Amino acid sequence: MAKHSFSVPFSGSSQDIVAKAKSAIEKAGGQFSGSEGTGGDFSVPTPAGTVKGTYAIEAQSFSVKITDKPFIVPGSAIESQVRKFLEKA
Repeated sequence: MAKHSFSVPFSGSSQDIVAKAKSAIEKAGGQFSGSEGTGGDFSVPTPAGTVKGTYAIEAQSFSVKITDKPFIVPGSAIESQVRKFLEKA
């Protein structure tokens, strides 16, 4: 069961939003795999531990399910950071 789920609406192509997510996660030292057609997974190290999750593209939404996270890191903080990553040009 996911520890936290959310969707981020986007405009433009699914290829662009996936490329943006991949770039942001890799810049943060994480790993990102998958595609706009199949979805995929990611992991990102944090000082408190690794955050892991999956993503899928559903219409014009980038849907995220956090599957594992450090106990002390609230899901809302992860959601906020993902939204910031996806808003950056």
